[in-house]
Amino acid sequence: MRRTAFILGSGLLSFVAFWNSVTWHLQRFWGASGYFWQAQWERLLTTFEGKEWILFFIGAIQVPCLFFWSFNGLLLVVDTTGKPNFISRYRIQVGKNEPAGETWSHNGMEVNKE
Repeated sequence: MRRTAFILGSGLLSFVAFWNSVTWHLQRFWGASGYFWQAQWERLLTTFEGKEWILFFIGAIQVPCLFFWSFNGLLLVVDTTGKPNFISRYRIQVGKNEPAGETWSHNGMEVNKE
């Protein structure tokens, strides 16, 4: 019980010291930058003044969609081709969803390439 209290107490003390240090450094960074981020936000708002729907369309729809499809497009290539091997060896279901091989799906029918 004594050992557990020592380990938990020292862990908690280390965590609080680390957290205070991080907070202090972040406050120095934000204080040093002044109103930089606020000025950037106001500049962006004045650029799209009267057309906030464009800002919504770009920021809330286009950017997340771009990140989603860029990452998942890579995974789609790995699933369909089986390459690169260093990624496909970490698949959860090994042997499932392997590439079709030499058959191609065309207009809902499988056509042999031979």
